[in-house]
Amino acid sequence: MADYKKMYFALFNAVTTAINHLQDAQRDGESEYIETQDSSLTILPISADEKPKATE
Repeated sequence: MADYKKMYFALFNAVTTAINHLQDAQRDGESEYIETQDSSLTILPISADEKPKATE
C-alpha cells in the first residue's frame, strides 16, 4: 500500500522549497532594481485584450 503521508510531506516540502526560491528571486530582483541609478520608468501601452471594461 502506498505511504500517502510520506508522499504528502515530500510534495509539501518540495512546494515550500519552490515558494522560497521564488520569494528569494523576487527579493533579489527588487533589491537590484532599487540599487540601480536609472530610475526612469516606461509605461507600456495596453493591448487590445487588456483594455479596461466600461463600467455600467
